[in-house]
Amino acid sequence: MCGIVGYLNLNKHHIEEKDNHLGRMCKSIYHRGPDEEGYTVLGPCAIGMTRLSIIDVAGGQQPIANEDESIWIVFNGEIYNFQELQKLVLERGHKLKTKSDTEAIVHLYEEFGIDCLKYLEGMFAFAIWDKNKERLFIARDRMGEKPLHWGVFNNKLIFGSELKTILAHPDARKELDDEAMQKYLTLEYVPAPHSMFKGIHKLPPAHFMLVQNGEIHTERYWLPSTETVDIGEEEAGKKLVELLSKSIELRLISEVPLGVFLSGGIDSSAIAALAAKNSDSAIKTFSIGFEDKSFDESSHALAVAKHIGSQHEVVTFSPSLGFETLDELWGILDEPIADASIVPTYFLSKMTKRRVTVALAGEGGDELFGGYPTYQAHKMAPMWSILPQAVRHGVLEPALSKLPVNMNNLSFDYKVKRFIGSAAEPPVRRHLRWMGSIPMSRQEALVKESHRAISSAVMEEALFADLPLVNKNGLSGRNSKDILEVVNNIMRLDMTTYLPDDLLVKSDRASMAASLEVRLPFLAYPLVEFALSLPPSLKVRGMTTKYLLKKAVAPYLPPYILKRPKKGFGIPVAKWLRQEFRPLVDELFSREFVENQGIFHFQYINNMLEEHMSMRVDRRKELWTLLMFQWWWRKFFL
Repeated sequence: MCGIVGYLNLNKHHIEEKDNHLGRMCKSIYHRGPDEEGYTVLGPCAIGMTRLSIIDVAGGQQPIANEDESIWIVFNGEIYNFQELQKLVLERGHKLKTKSDTEAIVHLYEEFGIDCLKYLEGMFAFAIWDKNKERLFIARDRMGEKPLHWGVFNNKLIFGSELKTILAHPDARKELDDEAMQKYLTLEYVPAPHSMFKGIHKLPPAHFMLVQNGEIHTERYWLPSTETVDIGEEEAGKKLVELLSKSIELRLISEVPLGVFLSGGIDSSAIAALAAKNSDSAIKTFSIGFEDKSFDESSHALAVAKHIGSQHEVVTFSPSLGFETLDELWGILDEPIADASIVPTYFLSKMTKRRVTVALAGEGGDELFGGYPTYQAHKMAPMWSILPQAVRHGVLEPALSKLPVNMNNLSFDYKVKRFIGSAAEPPVRRHLRWMGSIPMSRQEALVKESHRAISSAVMEEALFADLPLVNKNGLSGRNSKDILEVVNNIMRLDMTTYLPDDLLVKSDRASMAASLEVRLPFLAYPLVEFALSLPPSLKVRGMTTKYLLKKAVAPYLPPYILKRPKKGFGIPVAKWLRQEFRPLVDELFSREFVENQGIFHFQYINNMLEEHMSMRVDRRKELWTLLMFQWWWRKFFL
C-alpha cells in the first residue's frame, strides 16, 4: 500500500534537476506510506511513491523496473492474485528481483500491454513509464478502491493519489470548480471525473489513461454484464459463500498483522465469521461505540465476536473526541465530503492501527445485495403515489409534517418526512433527494448567480451521463415487476456513484490518514459480476433487504443479527451542530464569513440555522454539508 505521484512534460523536454519536485510531492502524502519513499526521473517523466510495507516488506521498494530498465512502475494498492501472476511471468522467461506484487505488473505489461489489466484482481492505481514508446500508462482498479487524480498545467500532466500531490507541484493552480461544488451540495460528495479544484480530475474506476506524443486518451477497460441469470436460491447462496470465502482468503495474505472492522451489521459480521472460519488462530476484530445509544452498535459487534471467537476491542467515541478527530482529519482531507461517518471511521482506523497494519471491512455489501432502507422506500413509493391527492396533500402530509423533531439516528420523524417529501417524484430524482442534501431546485436561493455553473433542469443528466450499468428505461415503471426493476437499477446507480465517490473515498482517506490498509472482500470483481447477475428478487424480497446474503451466511452468525434493522454508521450530527460544534457553526456561518466568501446567500443559511437550532425543522444534512464545504474553503482559500 502506497501513495504515488508523478508528472510528464507533454512537449517531451527532459526534466532538469532544478525542476524535480518529486520530494515535495511525496512529502505531501507521507501518511499514505510512512515506511519509505522512492522516486526517479526518466527523461521527460518523473515518478515517485511513499510506501506502507505489506507484501515483501524487505525487498519491495519502488519505483520498480523490468530487466533492462525500459519500463518503470509506481503502484498503490494490493494485487491479491500476485502469486499466480508471478508464476505466469516466470514461465514466460522473466526474472523477478523481488517478491512483491508490483514487479509482476511490470512483466505483465511487457507481455500483454494494456491488456495486463485483465489479469489483475485487487485494488490499485499505478503509473507505468514505457521509455521505448515514450508513453505513460495510468490505470485504476475496477471498483475505484484506490484513488488517482490528474491535471494539466503549463503543458505538464501532473498526477497523484491525492489532490495535495498535484497542488504540491508549483505549476498547479487552486481554483474552485463551481459545477463540482453544486454537485457536492446535491450529493454530499464530489463525483468523478470532477474534483473541487478546476482543472484537476479523477480518473474514474475501471479506466486507464494513455499519454503519448502530447495527447491524452482515457478509456474504460471493464464493464460487467447486467444480464440476469436463472438461478435457484440454494445454488445462489452456495455460490455467494464460495466467492466471498475465496475473496476473504486472498485478502488475508499479509506479512504484517491483520484484523477486521466489526460493526455488528450483516456485511462486517459475515466477513469476520468467514475469516475466523478460515483462520488457524483467533482473528482480531475492532469496533467503535457511542455514548448516544441511538448510534451505538457495539453490543451487537461484541455478540458476533463472542460467537466467532475473535479477539475483540471496542473504544467509545464521545462528543469530546468529535471535534478533535475531525480537526485532525481535516489536516489531511483535500476536498469536502459530507458523509459524517468518515469521522468515526478515522477514529476507528487510528485505534486499529495500534494493533494491526491491515483491516478487512464490509463496504459494497449494501449496493451489491440490496441493503439500504431506501430500496424498501422505492418499493413503497408507488403505493404512496396512487393515494388520492386529497388524502395525501390534505390529510397525511400535513399531519406527518407536524411530527415533533427527534435528533436521534434515523428517527421515525426524520425518515417519514424525507419519504413523503419526495415519494411522488420520478425514481432518480427521489433517490437523489432521499440520499443527498440540497436539491438543485433550492440552490438558486443558496448559491449566488456568479457561482452557479449548472441549472436544475440539466442536473440529473449531468450527474448520470455515463452509467452503462444503469438501464434508464428501467426507472419509470409502476407495476410490481417494474418496481423491482427500478430497485435493481437504483442499486446499480449506487454501485457506480455513491459507492466509489463517497464510501470508498471515505474508506481510503480515513484509513490512509492513519497509515492503515483497508481491504474490501465484497468488491472482488468475480463476486461483483455474480451479484450483478442475480435476479433482484434475491436481493430485496418484499420488505426484506439482503435476502440472499442473510440466508447464505445464516449458519455462521447469531440468528438475531440477521433480523435486526440496519442502523448505519455515523455520528450525532443533528445534536452536535446544536452543541459541541456550535462555536464552529457560528464562525463559518457568520454573516461576516459568508459575505466575505461571496459564494452563498447568508439569509438562506441563517434561516436553516434558526430552524435547526429551534428544533422546528431537522436540517442536519444541509447544514453538515455546508459546514464541511466551509471548513474546506477556509483551509485552501484563506
